[in-house]
Amino acid sequence: MGSYYVEKTDPYLAPLPPKDTVRSLRTGKVRPFGGLKGLTSAINKQPRQGKVRLTIGGFVGDERQYVHHKHPDNAIHQYDPRHYNQWKDTLPDREHKFKVGAFGENLSTEHLTEENLCVGDKFRLGPDAIIQVSMPRQPCYKLNHRFEHKKMSSLIQSTGWTGWYYRVVQGGDVQVGDQMELIERIHPCWSLSRVQHILYKDTNNMEAIRELSQMTEFSNEFLELFRNRLAKGTEDMNGRLLGDFAVPWRSYKLVEKTRLTPRVQKFVLRAEDGNIEPEDLQFGRFPFVRLRFGPDAKFTRAYSVVSGDMRSFELGIANDDNSRGGSLYLHDNLNVGDAVEVAKGHNANIPILNGIHGDNPIRHIFIIGGIGVTAFIGEIKALEKKTATANFEIHYAARSREEAAYLDALPAERTTLYAKKEGRRLDVEAVIPLPDDCRDNCKTMVYCCGPEPLLAACRELTTKLGYPRTQLHFEEFGSATTGTGDPFETEIKATGQVLQVPREKSLLEVLNEAGFELDSSCLVGNCGTCMVEVCKGQVVHHGTALEDEQKETSMLSCVSRGKGRIVIDC
Repeated sequence: MGSYYVEKTDPYLAPLPPKDTVRSLRTGKVRPFGGLKGLTSAINKQPRQGKVRLTIGGFVGDERQYVHHKHPDNAIHQYDPRHYNQWKDTLPDREHKFKVGAFGENLSTEHLTEENLCVGDKFRLGPDAIIQVSMPRQPCYKLNHRFEHKKMSSLIQSTGWTGWYYRVVQGGDVQVGDQMELIERIHPCWSLSRVQHILYKDTNNMEAIRELSQMTEFSNEFLELFRNRLAKGTEDMNGRLLGDFAVPWRSYKLVEKTRLTPRVQKFVLRAEDGNIEPEDLQFGRFPFVRLRFGPDAKFTRAYSVVSGDMRSFELGIANDDNSRGGSLYLHDNLNVGDAVEVAKGHNANIPILNGIHGDNPIRHIFIIGGIGVTAFIGEIKALEKKTATANFEIHYAARSREEAAYLDALPAERTTLYAKKEGRRLDVEAVIPLPDDCRDNCKTMVYCCGPEPLLAACRELTTKLGYPRTQLHFEEFGSATTGTGDPFETEIKATGQVLQVPREKSLLEVLNEAGFELDSSCLVGNCGTCMVEVCKGQVVHHGTALEDEQKETSMLSCVSRGKGRIVIDC
């Protein structure tokens, strides 16, 4: 170890950390994040076993999304796992979220913390690598979404439980069980916790800021921050802490629950806090919401919105024969007056064909199975309001006329009902024409929502007929959203581990049960949060979040399935 001599009476002298051991090593890829369009992060890092190569840029296979975090000064993030218990005490309603890896850390050890680490501390990591403390982490708005708490980043900043970054002085191979040992301390009176005090509390202490601005062991990001404070004063922190994305979850109460058919009930939910920004109030096309409910908020499900806005809206929910517990709970256990959490859904990649809402002639064909009707009620009403001569038709398959929910909400003269109990069967080949087979040279737009066999039949036929993507819209809120289907095998590229994905489970479920802790949000293939990289093998794609080009290298683990064996990187 290097020399650490300093007057022992100095009140700022930081304690020396003992020799430590790597207990967790994680890497991750940049992925869609938080269920919000445009929001991405590499915070969801997965545990790695065996030796992982550490270079000047960080661990091989690890990505960082934020531009400053891509700098070699911020190659490794570490977090003190003891903070997780502190967070559980602070936010008991979020207890299930506080586990190792939740802060996106690469490393966890037993003894290192913000109190006993100093700016510029150098450590030997494993047999060969040398790393140096470069800065405490500055919490940003993405942590609000990670923990679904609108003030989480501010709380992290005020507590000082932030974690910290290292630069890599010398690379090497690192694995769980390797030792970490302090080999040089340069600024023994500048612990990370003291730096945080100047950053966030004693912000006008220009003497301290001047001293910090001369410490070249800091990252370039922090040196610039301190030098800007000397020149301009304390920076505005709101952009970093709040960001441009609102935390999506709001509390709603069930104000009406009415049975529509033997299998379908109407649920009307009203926001408990009516203070909703105008830009967040209205739904877009094909609106849906995510609900979080049940004991310990164990269920997260997505449902199409029948009518309303974010102040109050109506859902039609079927008691699904293949329910994983969500619809069953809503039907049997959720009562008027009960609260649920709601997030506004954001559809990805909705095709906008010129003329859908414009003046060019388009023939709209809606193919609906069962409760899939809820996905298109809003679009159908918009077409009705636009013009009396709008060219659209509805083909609705149900078990019986009595079980055809919302049939009375559809224009009778444009709706054909195919009731199984009446011996009528919906034949997609009879109702889907060629993409340009329409009078007045108009194009055909096909919409479909319903059980997986119906969706599959429409996909197969429209592909055969040569429909372009811009003339199709599939909503997958039926059985396809469970991600069930033919069994397959998944090999994890980083470890060689092979997981069996049985018929009744999704790849997402299997990965999470195996300890990969993948983020997910909508669970219906619309947001892309659960996307994984496909390195080898064939995939049956479902969901709308991926462009055709993305499907060549990625899949949605919540709804898509492999064929035989696939190799993935998550």
